[in-house]
Amino acid sequence: MVAKSIIRTCVVLMFVLGRSPIASATLPDYHRPDIEHPSPTRGSKACFQRSLSGLYAIPSYRAPTLAQPHRDFNSLYTAAALAQQELEALIHRVSLTTQTRPVIPDLKSIERARYKIDTELNGQCDQLTDLARGSIVARDIGSIVQTFELFNQEAEIVEVKNRFKQPASSGYRDLKLLIRLPESQLIAEVQLHLETISAIKNGPEHGIYETIQGIERQAEQAQRTLTPLERQQLTDLRRQAQTLYQTAWHHYLRPERSAA
Repeated sequence: MVAKSIIRTCVVLMFVLGRSPIASATLPDYHRPDIEHPSPTRGSKACFQRSLSGLYAIPSYRAPTLAQPHRDFNSLYTAAALAQQELEALIHRVSLTTQTRPVIPDLKSIERARYKIDTELNGQCDQLTDLARGSIVARDIGSIVQTFELFNQEAEIVEVKNRFKQPASSGYRDLKLLIRLPESQLIAEVQLHLETISAIKNGPEHGIYETIQGIERQAEQAQRTLTPLERQQLTDLRRQAQTLYQTAWHHYLRPERSAA
């Protein structure tokens, strides 16, 4: 079973990488009137290295005080519906400039929002920061950095999780932002993804995660510890996910692809 899963995962990864050649790295727009920056040739190794350095230089950060402007759930949820429209317009402007792909989900449902407040936020609804949310999917590292810079110009960034620099235990990488929208003053969540890594997360890695959950849930329902075979299966499955993400990330770290 595990062997078949590994073969299937490798086939999916080859398909994803085959569909997603890395586009020429885009030079982030760091221009200021008082500083003159060099202009490496688009797609050059120097441009790629500058983009990668720029990505790693983005620090993880959280504002000392981070709260929504509403403490009443009904008021917050009503305001979030308008904030979602403001966020959608902002994401579309940024994606148009950076030639990236916007992804706009629906507003978080009332049921899921209340459940998160009760189970994770100690009943404090002003700590719920992902009612309004959206994502941008980029084809190359330079576009990620440029997108971050544009959000930094258009809104106040109150939290950054740079999981390109410090990936999750699974090997997954992205740039997760919380921004305070300029008009509504609500905090919204924005995730910046690389195309191939996003495809893995929503495809083969999602299947791996569900399989892991199924094995753990079966043991929990039977009120028993995992068997040695089950523990080995979980280890193999997690290793598959790490291999998928690591292979995809190394695909983006080949400067000759951006010069092609």
